[in-house]
Amino acid sequence: RTDIADMESTMDKKLQAAKDALKKELNGQMLGNEGRLPRLPIPELDLSVGDFLRAAKPLLSASEYEETQQVAKRFLENEGPVLHEKLLEYDCMPGINSYIENFWEDAYLNQRSSIAINTNPFFVLEDDPTPSRTSQIARATTLVWSSLKFCQSVRAGELEPDMFRTTPLCMRQYLRLFGTTRIPRTVRDDVKTCGDARHIAVMCRGHLYWFNVYDESGKLSLSETMLRETLRSIREDSIAFTPEQNISNAVGILTSADRETWARCREAIANMSPQNEESLRIVDESLFVLCLDDTSPQNPADMAKCALHGTSVVEAFLGSSGMQVGTSINRWYDKSLQLVVCQNGAAAINFEHSVIDGYTVLRFASDVFTETILRFAENIRGGFAHRSSAGMRSAEHGKAELAEEAKFVSFNRIEWVLNRELLTSILKAEAFLSDRILQVDLQVLEFANYGKNFIVEQRLSPDAYVQIAMQVAYYQLYKETVCTYETLMTKKYLHGRTEAGFVVTEESKRLAESFDCNSLEISKELLKKALDAHVKVVKLGSEGRGIRHLYALKCLSERERANGASSSVTLPDLFTGAAWKQLNHHVISSSNCGNPALRLFGFGPVCEEGFGFGYIIKDDNMQFCISSYNRQTSRLIAALEDTLLNFKRSFQGQTTLMPLSPAYGSMITQKHVIPFSEAKD
Repeated sequence: RTDIADMESTMDKKLQAAKDALKKELNGQMLGNEGRLPRLPIPELDLSVGDFLRAAKPLLSASEYEETQQVAKRFLENEGPVLHEKLLEYDCMPGINSYIENFWEDAYLNQRSSIAINTNPFFVLEDDPTPSRTSQIARATTLVWSSLKFCQSVRAGELEPDMFRTTPLCMRQYLRLFGTTRIPRTVRDDVKTCGDARHIAVMCRGHLYWFNVYDESGKLSLSETMLRETLRSIREDSIAFTPEQNISNAVGILTSADRETWARCREAIANMSPQNEESLRIVDESLFVLCLDDTSPQNPADMAKCALHGTSVVEAFLGSSGMQVGTSINRWYDKSLQLVVCQNGAAAINFEHSVIDGYTVLRFASDVFTETILRFAENIRGGFAHRSSAGMRSAEHGKAELAEEAKFVSFNRIEWVLNRELLTSILKAEAFLSDRILQVDLQVLEFANYGKNFIVEQRLSPDAYVQIAMQVAYYQLYKETVCTYETLMTKKYLHGRTEAGFVVTEESKRLAESFDCNSLEISKELLKKALDAHVKVVKLGSEGRGIRHLYALKCLSERERANGASSSVTLPDLFTGAAWKQLNHHVISSSNCGNPALRLFGFGPVCEEGFGFGYIIKDDNMQFCISSYNRQTSRLIAALEDTLLNFKRSFQGQTTLMPLSPAYGSMITQKHVIPFSEAKD
């Protein structure tokens, strides 16, 4: 017996060793390229200062630019080389994987304003291709199920590495995609990731629910049918509450407040009772939040608004000034991932941006959408095969399936213990968010005249083409050139994220200023020069050449002054002058994030007088989500549409500009709206 026990023990050890080796091999699949990725290079100081001057020149007057040149010269002769040398030393310190990584995370986590609208971007997914696409519960089930499969592949290290053409990209961000929450603090927020989270959170009518989806070994602990019935039961449970009860439990609305207010409220909630503290932990450690919304958006603009901030709908009740019954109370903005599913099956993703970039969430959205299509196709094939072999299902099989459908996983509804002061804070946060929602003008242009194919046929860069069109359109309306920021990806470097692309050039400014004064033939030549200049800026940025280098030097200078390590009481003049202020005031903030899985992509403006441009360039069409705070978004969209049409005319040999829309008001996006399906759940 002892020999047998020893043999079994040896076999167990060998089996475990084989499992460990397999796990190590599979982990090498997802992170296998990490050891070969180059570090983000620190540019030569004179090159970065030169890039800074190039970016600032089109935005400054002649006298401002001359003064900036003198400031830059003094910086290169005095503080600059000293700070640059310290940055090189910092980059070599143990635990530092990228010279900009910690500084850039600090830029997000030090932000004290609300992250709702201001920071969190969104994706609107394409309609579900399955027959149940108009069912909220069916759509939510497929999204959650596919998301859990994606999470398993990340945890097992089996996710296929991202590539840009033949260049491998950094995969580290995927490790913080699930089970991650931003924690509010009074000075600087924290980010917490639970690597072994087993549950998801569900929000419905402001109430929070949770249930386990993995067992202790990390395997799925429920079937897809059980998941569907659990979500259906949660929705039914939430319907029993009154609007007063909904808002009284809507602690999630506090995540939309400014960070200091939310930090104080969160601390007070945790101190109210151990139950509250445990409830906060449950939300923090959940894999993601699923938001089941009581709304059915009928057009793309309404769906984009739902994805960005939810709806604000106030209904009058006896003895009150009105009660919020919209979906704005049905969010938890601190979570890295919020899956939003509406009653008519329309779906979106809202994500917290401090440690996750759009490219990572785009891969997640793409894989989840593809998984839905593939499983639908497999079910069709399986159904045909089953019918051909069995003719019809047996009565016993039918009974078993009905029994399975009747089951659901035991779920938990979070009950908060709140005093009058916290209830008042919830009402106050709701009112302030509703104010902000009313101030946001978010519009959608689904441009169907042409897309990437036509632009590529002209041997032009589609992204550069759209970026220049945005600058020209803005000038057509406002008759000024403003700072335009484009997000550039640097994930080909270890722990790479993004670089700031300041894409206004002398060439693009010249085109914008003269576009409506020239024939299209002349404008075509100016356009080609502007496109060439834009491509050069983007290429340099993707190689790590941009203003982030100077930003890191500024952060080092501030850190030294805060620690008393520097005798200087002021920042170098380079970081306080007109040029630096211009380049950090992004009137046009833009990003290109396209994939067949996406219908729309967008975000809020980053300054009060700014516009947020999220766009997707597809083969034969383009989608734009443009946002502002009480500015003329519709007129800017019409100007953009005019510009895109005139650009095409110039390459088709036309010589005169197309007549502009009257007051840029007659070509608003209604004619491009494709209604979302009606609900049939």
